[in-house]
Amino acid sequence: MLLLGTGMPALAGDVPPLRASELLGEARRPVTLFESDELDPPQLGMSRSLGDASLVVAAEARGSDADDRPLGKGAGTRISASETLAYDSNVFRLSGPDAARAAGLSEMGSWSSQTRIGLGLEKSRAGQQWVLDYELGVNRFGSFGFLDHSTQTAVGRWRWTAGPDWKGELSAERREGLDDFAYYRNQRRSVALTQQASGSAFYHLGAGWHLGMQLGQGSRRYPDGARPGNEIDFAGVDTVLRYAPESGAVMAVTRRRASGNYPNVPTGSGALAETSFEQDELFAEATLPLKSGTRLQLRLGSVSRSYGRYAQSDFSGHNGLAGLDWQLTPRTRVSAALRYDTEPAQDFVSSYVAVRGLRLGSLWEYSPKARLEARLEWREAEYRGDPGFGARTAARREDKGALAALAGTWQIGPHTRGIATLLREHRASNEAGLNFDYWTLSGSLQWVF
Repeated sequence: MLLLGTGMPALAGDVPPLRASELLGEARRPVTLFESDELDPPQLGMSRSLGDASLVVAAEARGSDADDRPLGKGAGTRISASETLAYDSNVFRLSGPDAARAAGLSEMGSWSSQTRIGLGLEKSRAGQQWVLDYELGVNRFGSFGFLDHSTQTAVGRWRWTAGPDWKGELSAERREGLDDFAYYRNQRRSVALTQQASGSAFYHLGAGWHLGMQLGQGSRRYPDGARPGNEIDFAGVDTVLRYAPESGAVMAVTRRRASGNYPNVPTGSGALAETSFEQDELFAEATLPLKSGTRLQLRLGSVSRSYGRYAQSDFSGHNGLAGLDWQLTPRTRVSAALRYDTEPAQDFVSSYVAVRGLRLGSLWEYSPKARLEARLEWREAEYRGDPGFGARTAARREDKGALAALAGTWQIGPHTRGIATLLREHRASNEAGLNFDYWTLSGSLQWVF
């Protein structure tokens, strides 16, 4: 099954990070999706090219994960290290003990450890900023040693300016990560290598108005040969008109053209899988400050996709988001968001999925050195459309999910912090074998020098 969704995958090998930027809606993709494990066309950070005042409000990511740190906020050279110990009660997201026995597994849960070492370099000169980051990760699983793996991540960025009116960014990324077993229904290690290059340029028209373009292209590959059918090449172009006054409000209209190609799917006679697609999106979004520390978020758009082989798989739909980020007290923030999305879901009985979701979040700063974050999510996905391949089911697939997460962060010293997280997720589906429950518990020590 080939899927292409609107969210980056959660990595089963990583303890799910609980980020304030997600809780409070500061990320561009405000809710992590669960319907797809495919890459989105390039999700480019347009806020990085805006004015300083609006950038502080709209773009800064503040979170509890060791790597959730805005580039350019550290010293000229920084070294980071972290050690995480975690327990996952259902590593492969199986429906129950019977499914585990059928897969030849003696148990469903496992302890795991993750060691990360990173190096960052930063240089600023004459309005230009260059940033390089490299990280090595070593992941070990106590009960499932065949999942042990190492990952490397490298990111390079050049944030440029030209005169008072031009700003932009050039970047290149290389990331490795274990696939999420919520979608990869196979008890086998599957490490994806994602590479992406992107560039943007924005011109300040005056009075807070910006006009710009962003381009990106990349690929995902499986060097271990685990999932050749899910390898993809993708590209995207955004044209953006954005209004970002010094008040902190941000409003934008974006036209996106994206394309994708699956180089390894069968193309012979009788093959039913799609090999390529073209996607169009038009959306408007706004972040509006209502009063000190409180913001309203709105997003409304449309999406359409056409495939290269079978026109009956084409679809179109709408997307929307309404959220509120409320500064309840000087040390407490709460947020809520409702969303509706239309996303691809390519298989033999459906061509797209309609997703409804609700998210609640809170952040409590107990002291300058300690804080507590919480997140609740409810999601419902209905698989629709008929590609016309002759397959029929008694009922359309419907998935319902709920997630609760809690994270505590303690700044132990100038260079050291500890993080403890507890997460529980449940997914119910009317399709056999797709239900699962799991919980994770983790503790981490992180150092930055």
